[in-house]
Amino acid sequence: MSEKVSRLDRLRSVREWLAWQLRRTDDTIAELERQEVAAARAARTLPPPTPGWKLAMRRAGGKPTPEAVHTSDCGMAGKNTRPLAREQALRAITEGGVTACPFCRPDNDLGVL
Repeated sequence: MSEKVSRLDRLRSVREWLAWQLRRTDDTIAELERQEVAAARAARTLPPPTPGWKLAMRRAGGKPTPEAVHTSDCGMAGKNTRPLAREQALRAITEGGVTACPFCRPDNDLGVL
């Protein structure tokens, strides 16, 4: 009962399989294009960059108190920090009695002598 499949039938089968593969490839390309568009849209709606300064906090008597002002890339600040705008950092150093980090020297960037 082994029937011989003609060459034409085999080529038609291969063509069907290739058409199926092409549809899958087109679907994958379309999905990746949708993802790129969504990523580009999300990039445009990202929040503004973090400020250039941060305030290191320490626990004193069970509540956080300001310890020092750091630049945003200073590794000496520790984990317990909050971002500061330029005006807030300047005010903290000049009026708030908060020290400037001796390693990253945010007072130089802020123009405090």
